[in-house]
Amino acid sequence: MQTFRTALRVAAATTLALSTVGLTTGGVAAAPPAAPSGVPAANLFERLSPAVQERMAGQVALVDAASVIRSAVEAGAPRGYAGLGLVDGHVTLWWKGAVPADIATAVRSVEKLAEVRVEPARYSGRELQAAAAKLRPVVAKDRADAAHAVRIKTDGSGLEVAVDTTGGAKVPALPATGVKTSTVAAEKLEQHATRFDDAAPWKGGARIWNGGGALCTSGFGVRDLADDTPYVLTAAHCGPLGGEWFDGVGDPIGFIVERHEPHDIALLSAASAGSDVYVGGLHESTTVPVAGWTQVFPGQILCQSGQTTAEIHGAPICNLEVQFHYTDEQDLVEATQLDGGETGYGGDSGGPLYQVNPNGSVLAAGTHTSGAGTGIGFQDFATVRDDFGDIVPVTATAGPATCQVSYQVTTWSGGYTANVTVYNSAAAVNGWQLTWNLPAGSTVTTPWNAAVTHNGTAVTASNLAYNASIPNGGAVTFGFNATGTPNTPAPFTLNGNTCA
Repeated sequence: MQTFRTALRVAAATTLALSTVGLTTGGVAAAPPAAPSGVPAANLFERLSPAVQERMAGQVALVDAASVIRSAVEAGAPRGYAGLGLVDGHVTLWWKGAVPADIATAVRSVEKLAEVRVEPARYSGRELQAAAAKLRPVVAKDRADAAHAVRIKTDGSGLEVAVDTTGGAKVPALPATGVKTSTVAAEKLEQHATRFDDAAPWKGGARIWNGGGALCTSGFGVRDLADDTPYVLTAAHCGPLGGEWFDGVGDPIGFIVERHEPHDIALLSAASAGSDVYVGGLHESTTVPVAGWTQVFPGQILCQSGQTTAEIHGAPICNLEVQFHYTDEQDLVEATQLDGGETGYGGDSGGPLYQVNPNGSVLAAGTHTSGAGTGIGFQDFATVRDDFGDIVPVTATAGPATCQVSYQVTTWSGGYTANVTVYNSAAAVNGWQLTWNLPAGSTVTTPWNAAVTHNGTAVTASNLAYNASIPNGGAVTFGFNATGTPNTPAPFTLNGNTCA
């Protein structure tokens, strides 16, 4: 199912700001162990540069706020929607014309989470998509690849055609589209068609190969919520449907059982799938836990952890800023390495891209498809769900979690403020109750966007009339002030179902 998207796909995110995940450092083996133990890494977040730490942690509330707004956008007709992005510490919503009442309500509902600015767009997303459709056949037929991509600008200001005239290649004549169109110099992102000895449950970021010459990277261990079937996610261009795949030393993983070639994503059958991704060198067993999956927006900072990157650098490549989402047949997302370095290498294909949480866990954002210099192309996790059904990353949470919760706390003398975002990864709900426990001595004083009651330490937040519905993949946000000292409030349950 193809849903309306202008700048970027979105999916449900899991961000637990208060966490007690314990992480220790794994050692480096002189040679790959027969069965890597999956030793967790020292907190991956602490290994990032201070500047990247600050920016990534600061985006948690922005992503939550943008998620709620996107849920409202996707619940109705596209209308004047042009794009959503994370800009200079706030969320920007670009809209052509007057903002409808339902979207304005969604914007107001997140004002406790983050500042949201609504900016006028010259064109709506529908207008830009229609214009881009006129350009793509010309670009596709350009055998010299002087013109190689059509980009829809997130702010709704027009289109960009990425061109590379290296070697004297000439840009073809482009048809009139009725919207502002410019050309920009950019190296074409090329597919990488090519860690070491992984073992079940199969994890993300490991070296995989097809028994012949093709080397790729596992993306994430995933499962189908409908029947709990485990899979390993990777890139479709790594191999054909039915092809068998192995780890770096030849132990069989499984076969490609589902494959979407234009979107470049594939599912490998697996006896079991793991809840971690590798973040150390090729012959290390250093991993971090996957906490869920994240929405992807322009301006968002991500990391990638392909097996060739691990061999060359011994660590992930981070500070990748999301730039564009293509709405063509491939539907890829493009990001740029802000430090000016390489974004990936041959053999990284299919590998994991993710957001790093302050507690050191990660959120699945997508899988590596292509790259060139400072640019990287990847497929976002929401498209996996569009193509293959209710697929979610395997996490350490027991049981088939159908919801995720982001719980952000700001403390002050004598109390604290909590902002809560609830993501629904199951069927749409109309009327919701979220329950959890507060620490002894803590009392809710002022709630917003929900009716909050508590009996002793047990707390229940219920919807108000205007935010009763949470669609599949959608989100709502509420918050409260409380006295006392905050805790790590797990588990949460949504209408009786345990959340991640």
